This record gives sequence, C-alpha cells and structure tokens, in this order.
Amino acid sequence: MELRQLRYFVTLAEHLHFARAAEALDLAPSALSMQLQTLERQLGVRLVARTKRSVALTAAGQLFLAEARNTLEQASRTEQIARRAGRGEVGTLQMGYVISAACAGVVQGILSAYRKQFPDVRITLQELESPLQIQLLYQGKLDACIVRTVAGDPDLFDRVELLQDHLMIALPHDHLLACSPAVQARDLINETFITPQFQREFGFARHLLTIGQQAGFTPHVGLHTRDFMTALTLVASGFGVAAVPASLAHLQIPGVVYLPLADAHETSALTMVFRRNEHSPLVMHLRRIAQALVQA
Repeated sequence: MELRQLRYFVTLAEHLHFARAAEALDLAPSALSMQLQTLERQLGVRLVARTKRSVALTAAGQLFLAEARNTLEQASRTEQIARRAGRGEVGTLQMGYVISAACAGVVQGILSAYRKQFPDVRITLQELESPLQIQLLYQGKLDACIVRTVAGDPDLFDRVELLQDHLMIALPHDHLLACSPAVQARDLINETFITPQFQREFGFARHLLTIGQQAGFTPHVGLHTRDFMTALTLVASGFGVAAVPASLAHLQIPGVVYLPLADAHETSALTMVFRRNEHSPLVMHLRRIAQALVQA
C-alpha cells in the first residue's frame, strides 16, 4: 500500500463520484477505478459500494477513511519536518561555554540572535571548562563551544574569535592593595597565585608569566583549582590572588576585589570552536550568527 493510493481513496471518498474525483486527481476514471481495485485487493476488503447511479463507502471504507486521512496528515508533517531539518530550522544544538563568556554577555547575544531566527531549534547548554569542552566537541558530544584556550590538533577545529578580554587581578578585600585604583606588576612579586589547573595545561599560564616578566620575576603559583570559581572562592578566603579575565569581574563574590593591571596589557580571547568540515545546518547557522555579531 502506497501513500498515493491513500490519497486517491480519500479524494474519491470526498467526491463520491469517480469522474469528479479522477478530474481532481488528473487521472482517467478508469485509472482511478483500477487503483481502487488494487487497494481493495491488497487489503482484502471492499471499501466502496458502487452502482451505476451512486458511489458510497462501506462500513470498512468509512473506518479506513479516517485512518487514511490521519496517515496522509502525518506523512505531510513528517515530510515538512525533514525538509525543515535539512534547512536547519528544527533539531537540537548542543553548545558548551565557559562562565566568563556568560559574564561578558557573549552567550546571551548569540543565543538571542539564534532564537529569533530559528525559534523551533532546541538549544542545550553546558557550562564547562575549556579542556572538557574541546574533548566533548572532538567526541561529537558537543556541536560547538565557547572557550578560553584551544588545545589539540589545530586541523581538527575551526574558530571564530568573539572578543579579547583584558586580564585583571583578583585580591582579597582586606589586601593592602585592595583600595588602589590599579595594581602594578611589581606589586605582585611576593604574592601567591591561585590558578585553574587548565591554565597550566592549555596555555593560559603564559599570561601569568608575561605579567611576571614586566617586573622581572616568576610568579609563584601556590594552588591549582578545577576552575575560576573555585580560584575566586580561595581568593576571598585569603589564600592568594588570581589573574582572571575582566569579564569575571561581573561576578560580585563577597570578599573579592578586582583591580586592573596598570603596566601589563595581556588579553585572553573568547573563541567559538567548531569541528572542521562540519556540515550540520544547525551549526552552520550558529557560525554565521557568531561571525555577524563579531562584525557588527
């Protein structure tokens, strides 16, 4: 049984006249009659009672009509969904991001623009540190991610740089420098730095080294943490200081003061990363939107 046969039957049931139904279907009446006979033979049941003067549905035909209409409607919906999916208008997009991207407004800007253009796409978000995002992207468990640093084979990924974030120094609120308008690199010579583990493993540590070079010292890293939030919690507790992206200063953590660096101009890029040769229309739309926001 084919959808075409169901459409023929429904049209006949609506007209209850072979000639008019055949005309609506752009068929010869004899061809329509043959199609009906084939359908009835396949089903093993009489659907239409025909006389020389009238056409009527049998009891089985009436029940079959309701189901045929439902089947055709569902088939039409299925076709529409497939076509929309091919255009990237429906589906699920899985995206990761670092918390500083949300603090900077980057995540919100991208999601808002995407939702306006594609309201029927479901977006799932995961706030994760950069290394884990890259791993999940490589494994196909994320479609895109917003990270601070990109490690691994550069041939595997494409990138869109979203913004450059200046670094600031996070200090305990009772630190001697806490009331200063800014901090000099030389003021940090004797400080203990708290850094997320991935800074050392994924290249972020070079920013800290550059700060030290401004004043001719090597920063002393006393504690490694899982993420920036843990580092800031330890700063608030007086365990040391931390170099953080300026966007994190929007996080008003009790006990933490953020100061700009007066003599060091290190920046950290927020970058959206995709698998190279990604052909998903959902991801291609996301990339286009991200590029448009950067260029705006």
